[in-house]
Amino acid sequence: MDEIGQKLRNARIKKGYTIDDLQQVTKIQKRYLIAIEEGQFDHLPGDFYVRAFIKQYSDAVGISSDDLLEEYKSEIPDSQPKEPVQNEENNTRSIKEESSSFFSNLGNYIPQIIVGIIVIVIIGVIAFGMIHKNQSASSVTIPKDSTEQTSKKKSSDTKKSSSTKKSATKSTAKKSSTALSVKESSTPGTYTVKNLPSDGTNVVVTAKNGQAWIQFQEGSDTTWQQALSSGDKKTTKITDSTSTFSVQTGNINNTEVSIDGKSVDLSSVSDGSSIVQTLTFNVE
Repeated sequence: MDEIGQKLRNARIKKGYTIDDLQQVTKIQKRYLIAIEEGQFDHLPGDFYVRAFIKQYSDAVGISSDDLLEEYKSEIPDSQPKEPVQNEENNTRSIKEESSSFFSNLGNYIPQIIVGIIVIVIIGVIAFGMIHKNQSASSVTIPKDSTEQTSKKKSSDTKKSSSTKKSATKSTAKKSSTALSVKESSTPGTYTVKNLPSDGTNVVVTAKNGQAWIQFQEGSDTTWQQALSSGDKKTTKITDSTSTFSVQTGNINNTEVSIDGKSVDLSSVSDGSSIVQTLTFNVE
């Protein structure tokens, strides 16, 4: 270990400083402080920094920097550059010193740069997760045979309607004299439909302000299911033989439902925390 380095090290220990403590006090990188204590001045950025760093080190540990530099001036590189023989050599040295200084200063900011990159990555992951979640809520895989199921269901409903029309003539006359009504029960999302016309009525589901995935069920049977684009409508005929039907939506905020031309109030479920909702209609 070099004599000047040993003297500085002993003063540091006497002060009770570790290398890390001294790094905080002087703002000199740890590796340069160790190089000074080991007398490895060639590991420092340049001759100027040797004198500057030794001065900061000695002042921090309570040694007179002027006396120390004077005492060991023969061992400490001269900070004044010698007159160059050729301009090319002078330019080369200037470029090297500037490069060393730049990378030395850049090294001080590496922890901040790493932290900044980590923060940007975390924000990107969160944003991607939120976008993916919203896309998943509105996406749907439509079964290939959904059209066939719908056709069979409508055919079955037509037969049931034809068979019940004759036996319900008197009841129909009574219902037709009273207007259809849709009223929400005490349970949000559950509605009671009264005075359904004998020849049935249309239930229209509309997507507004964006895409909405819809599944329409009569009883426990699925009549149809598909993703409706903004502005699309899907109409389903409900007969008086239907006791219950439901509309399941993947985005309640983009969904409108009307029965016999009357808009259903969905405010109680639209204000909820989940955009996926099931609307149940009981026919009386």
